[in-house]
Amino acid sequence: MQAAFPVSSLRPLEQLIDYTPLTVTPEATVWDTIALMNKHQPAAPYVLVVENWQVVGLFSWEDVLRVVESEMNLRSCKITEAMNTSVVKLRYYQVQDIKFILDIFIKFKNLPIVIEDEKNQLVGCISPETITNFLLKDDEFKIREAEDFRNINHQKIWGNLHSESKSQVENLETLLYLQQALESSSEGILITDLAGKVIYINSSFSKMLNYSREELNALGGFSFIWKNIAKYQQLLATIKQGKSWHSELEIKSRNGKVFHTHLRTDAVEDVTGKIIAMISINTNISEEIKAQKGLLLKNQAIAASNNGIAIFDLRLPSKPIVYGNAEFERLSGNSISEALGLTNDFIQEISHAINKLNKLNKLNKLSKLDSELYSKEFTPIIRNYCKDGNEYWYQLNFSPIFNDKNKLTHYICIQTDITKHKLAEMSLFLTQEKLKHLLFSNTGVIYTCDFCEDYSITFISDNIFEVIGYQTDEIVSDSNFWLTHIHPDDLSLFVAELPKVFTHKKVIIEYRFLHKNGNYIWIYEQSKLVKDYNDNPLEIVGHRIDITERKQLEEDFKQALEKEKELNELKTRFISMTSHEFRTPLSTILSSSELLENYRNQWEEEKQLKHFNRITTAVKHMTNLLNDVLFFGKAEAEKLDCNPIEIDLVEYSRQLVEDVQINQRKNQVGRLDVEINFITNQTQIIGNVDERTLGHILNNLLSNAIKYSQPGTAVNFTVSSQKQQLIFEIEDKGIGIPPEDLPFLFDAFHRCQNVGNIQGTGLGLSIVKKCLDMLQGKINVTSEVGVGTKFTVTIPLEHCCNNS
Repeated sequence: MQAAFPVSSLRPLEQLIDYTPLTVTPEATVWDTIALMNKHQPAAPYVLVVENWQVVGLFSWEDVLRVVESEMNLRSCKITEAMNTSVVKLRYYQVQDIKFILDIFIKFKNLPIVIEDEKNQLVGCISPETITNFLLKDDEFKIREAEDFRNINHQKIWGNLHSESKSQVENLETLLYLQQALESSSEGILITDLAGKVIYINSSFSKMLNYSREELNALGGFSFIWKNIAKYQQLLATIKQGKSWHSELEIKSRNGKVFHTHLRTDAVEDVTGKIIAMISINTNISEEIKAQKGLLLKNQAIAASNNGIAIFDLRLPSKPIVYGNAEFERLSGNSISEALGLTNDFIQEISHAINKLNKLNKLNKLSKLDSELYSKEFTPIIRNYCKDGNEYWYQLNFSPIFNDKNKLTHYICIQTDITKHKLAEMSLFLTQEKLKHLLFSNTGVIYTCDFCEDYSITFISDNIFEVIGYQTDEIVSDSNFWLTHIHPDDLSLFVAELPKVFTHKKVIIEYRFLHKNGNYIWIYEQSKLVKDYNDNPLEIVGHRIDITERKQLEEDFKQALEKEKELNELKTRFISMTSHEFRTPLSTILSSSELLENYRNQWEEEKQLKHFNRITTAVKHMTNLLNDVLFFGKAEAEKLDCNPIEIDLVEYSRQLVEDVQINQRKNQVGRLDVEINFITNQTQIIGNVDERTLGHILNNLLSNAIKYSQPGTAVNFTVSSQKQQLIFEIEDKGIGIPPEDLPFLFDAFHRCQNVGNIQGTGLGLSIVKKCLDMLQGKINVTSEVGVGTKFTVTIPLEHCCNNS
């Protein structure tokens, strides 16, 4: 940018100003700004950020370091995000006194001074470089101004050493660097006179004490911060003799915090050799003291440790012990004095372990540092026989130690006595082997599971594969495995019963489980809740057994019992039926035969014929009874033959009705005043059925309808077909069937409660049901006591017999 004033009109001090400083606009990026600074040779120490001729910020190399450390994106970050907005500014007319300018530099730690006009617009900039160049132009002017600088800043740094001193003043740049060095030092630097008044205190020491120079002097000076005044008196006496004094001491800060410091104090002499002040350098060693105490504590802990600790020197072929604590002495059976620098059997065992580690690492062909090669955990277990002859087991943990050249030099070995652990481990191993043998030889499956909502299995014995066909990892890896394989009808029972382990000693559940082969098996499960000593639940443990065979046996046994019960009832009903149904006809035969035997010659032929007919009817009744029993027996034994043929079922049914009515009248069986109404709306129905079997069905149903009908009523017999189904309906106006008898209607020898003295075997409907099963048919019954009964029989027209 152009200068605000012509150079020819400048006064001498105006030559301090750089009228063309390096500038950028606020829109510039940090990347472009750094590139601009690097273009200058040497690199520009700073850049001014200018907007409308006004300075809004400053960007220096210190800011560059800060931005780089913050990991900003230099290419996208604007300079306004990284610049320092704290800028030292002076008006142009204030540039009159070099002392004034130098004091500002000292106060603001050598920051550039921006020169502005009355409108706050940039005129130029004064920097340490412009001051140095200005002073070097004229030796006389340089000496005069340097003298002025000494009178101001030398007092600030060294105090008023001597007003009469004529020593050579260093140039401005050296003084500025000295000032900067004192301020940037991490050591606490303090300059006092012999009375303890503080002449100068750098920022590090001021920050540590939390006091300014003025505050310290107001409180009594240097002696105020000393906890031990006697030591302070020793320091003064030593300094007055012209000697250096150094010691470790404690000093206190404003907030009462005590620091451990190392103090070195030297005398400051004037040109005549007179001691006029003293300069002290304080090094804060609080952390070192703390570390030393920590190290001491660690050493005490190592010495008192329950673990043996030893250090081996790998630089020597024998790898001797160079340190061992008391526990190492006890565990190894050797005193420290015996072990140091020497080897024994136990040490040889450790040495073998180290050699093994070294060999393993030498096999590693990767190009890594030694520290990487030896950084792997190495914990060998060795056995040792001590002097008392007892066997001991130790676990060793080796940690490598490297020198400054990254060369492995030592190993720290931590030795732990695991003899009891080894004995317990062996005992546990034997117990586990026994348990494993029991688990594999037992048909029961042992398991443990969580007691949370999904009851996920945490362990299950390997013999589970023999039970359900799944491997253990398939079960344990899926938390919902067991629940998802329980039969849906049994899942609610399982979920309801298992939580009872919290309130019951044990829980027993039987449920169906899906085998891998797709079939359900029965599982018997017994479980209990395991708790800790404080009665807190830990897990559920239990065993599971395949009881499918037992369940099948139970079911077979149950069916056998039911069958036996049924047979007993059948036998009872059969005996009751035969005793009743045979007694009457036998009595008839006996009485008629006796009468014929005694009175035949006296009776007319008609009366004799009447008794012969009674005997014949009784014999036919018993014959029909025996036929029914034999037929039922064959049906029960599934020995009935079925030979379907194609017939016209309308014609067949019509003929059947006629035959039934003829037999009724001829044999005078049933009610003779009951007619059969044959009803059909079809002229022909062709079906493929077994005539004999169908005859048993319809004969029994029609005979029963007639037998149980009220006098003077009719039986409706309807024949129809629908959707390849043959439909027979037999409806009477009879006594009806009580509701409580309906469930047992088709049981053998069962007779309804309301039959009274009406004869019957109780086999008719049983035979009907057996025959329908053969023809793959169905029967439905509706009845009302005192009103009548209706049977509906449905049989497929294209029939395939169920032959046994």
